[in-house]
Amino acid sequence: RPARRAPVIPSTPDEESIEEYEEEYEEDYPERRDDDYRRDSADQEQVIFSITPAFYEVLPSYLAAAALSLVVTAGVAYARGSFGIALIAAAVFFIRPIFRHILLRRTVYTLTTTKLEIRTGILSKDAKNIPLRHIDNVEVSETLKERLIGVGDVLIDSAALDSKMVMNNIKNPRKHADLILDQLQYWN
Repeated sequence: RPARRAPVIPSTPDEESIEEYEEEYEEDYPERRDDDYRRDSADQEQVIFSITPAFYEVLPSYLAAAALSLVVTAGVAYARGSFGIALIAAAVFFIRPIFRHILLRRTVYTLTTTKLEIRTGILSKDAKNIPLRHIDNVEVSETLKERLIGVGDVLIDSAALDSKMVMNNIKNPRKHADLILDQLQYWN
């Protein structure tokens, strides 16, 4: 038996089928015919970017913990001690870098069409929001080392805040500062 062919569906729908679909859709959702609904859905907040700080800040802690673990393991092996002691020492050395890494991953910088938000914390959460209309200045700060590896800080100045809001150690800080400035054009 020959194989059955799938029905051919035109790539561009004709006007009649679009009108029928819109009529059925509006019958199922009568509240969507309202102009206020359409305007509210168009004004919904959109996320421009959501990033976390770069890993490079925690990397030296991991390297130091690994080096100390190797030294302790070598010392225990030389003294013919128990491998369990070296394992416990390594676990102790890695506690701080792991905690810093988790804390770093729990810091999120989010830019939306209406605000800039910094959320931090593991068990308790802290969130700082600043509406875009209150932002006065956006600066990028990079040390020589940070420029070489492509990270830096973005400093946001506002009359509404006591101090500058800082997005620490983010990748491509100039790109993210430009995205913030692009959104400020709509509010100024």
